Amino acid sequence: MKNIHPKTPTQANYRILDLIEQMVSVVPKGTALGLSDLISAMYSGYFIESGGAVTPAIEAFLRQEVKDEKERAARARRGAKAVTYGSYNLKEMIDKVQSIVEVEGHWQPTVIQGYRVTPVDFTAFRRAAVKKLKAKAYVSDADKAVSAIPIGMIASVGAVNGQRIALMKNVVLADLSVNDGSAQKKQLYKQVATELAEDEIAVFDAGFKLVEAVEANIPQCLIRLSKNITFGKTAGRIPKRTAAKGPEPTQYKADIVRPLEREHSGKTLPATAADEICTMTDESGREIEVHIWHKLYFLERQLKKVTDKHKKQKLRHTPIKVMAIYDPDYDDPLLVGTPLLQLKPEAARKVYTARWPIEGLPQTGKYILSGGGGTHYVHHLTAMQRLPVLALIFGSLLKYAAATLPPFRTGFWDRALKPTYGRLLRHLKKVGIQLSGQLFKKESVTAHLPVGYEAIRLSKA
Repeated sequence: MKNIHPKTPTQANYRILDLIEQMVSVVPKGTALGLSDLISAMYSGYFIESGGAVTPAIEAFLRQEVKDEKERAARARRGAKAVTYGSYNLKEMIDKVQSIVEVEGHWQPTVIQGYRVTPVDFTAFRRAAVKKLKAKAYVSDADKAVSAIPIGMIASVGAVNGQRIALMKNVVLADLSVNDGSAQKKQLYKQVATELAEDEIAVFDAGFKLVEAVEANIPQCLIRLSKNITFGKTAGRIPKRTAAKGPEPTQYKADIVRPLEREHSGKTLPATAADEICTMTDESGREIEVHIWHKLYFLERQLKKVTDKHKKQKLRHTPIKVMAIYDPDYDDPLLVGTPLLQLKPEAARKVYTARWPIEGLPQTGKYILSGGGGTHYVHHLTAMQRLPVLALIFGSLLKYAAATLPPFRTGFWDRALKPTYGRLLRHLKKVGIQLSGQLFKKESVTAHLPVGYEAIRLSKA
């Protein structure tokens, strides 16, 4: 390969192929070659051209070097079948990304007040109507819940050469045969509680509830709260009887604290005065005001869905720290809550803003899968889950690789060079990714196996 521009490196495709080979080293031999062809086709932009169709994308990628049509067709089918029938574990591949990054030493975790930031989020890959697919997820474009593949993401945030990068730590997959969003969230909370280390803090966006996270035993968490949320000034108590007649009081009551004012039925409900107001200056010199309520408590209406009496009583007396951050760049105050009472206000703001790299994982994954929409044309339930997760895993790896390589100029108009995955994808499309010389077809004996209708009949028996 001749380098016609001295500032354009030619080793990027070799670096990408080496990363792919390292990733598929954790899967069996027969699956490794198929996955290598699949991911190479993703990185080369052929999935974007095919709109998410698997076999046409792999066949277009193989066409550059495999000239024999029958061999190319067989290899493309093996790559497509590796998604559904390949014997591999997605968590092992996620762990492999972490080990590769750790060994290379470029990535530095984001640590704030002694805690490593661990953002948690949900994403959804839209699907056309599939009879077996019952799961749905809210999509902002449609402004309603539509058929989709919901995926819970747990990531770790760090920096590579000054660029913020999120690396996948784990994924939580939903049961596609039912539409139960609450069960999916409970499963994600449970996984976070199991994995979260003592020096990590989980960061949730507005789609999650603080009471659910505390119920799931996640003590180190920071959650964005809704604007109209209210808390109790003290733990709820049953008031004393004030009359000689009538039943005994049974409802827990507390004085209400409203962090932000709001409109209700044409009236303005004022905000409750904060326990403390502090002013801080950020890196750019802007003044940011933070209103702090040091110890608030859940109201009884927020505990209605808690069925365990002992857990409900414990939640009733769990103190919560609430902070309203007034930033000049925000149209509305940022309201966050945490059971971690020792979390400082300047740290809370930094922790929440540090979660944003997780939003780039589905953005990158959906782009390399189909050009941005996340469309994918597989119809087996296993494949419908595996393919989007593979796109998320290798999308995060692509962003990391782009940050470790020199920036690529897309044209004479590109004057502000940055090491981004989009520029790297354009470069890989031009130079191409060569076929792996380390991976080979598994020479299994298949002559004795039935074919055609007989094979279908036996598989159903």
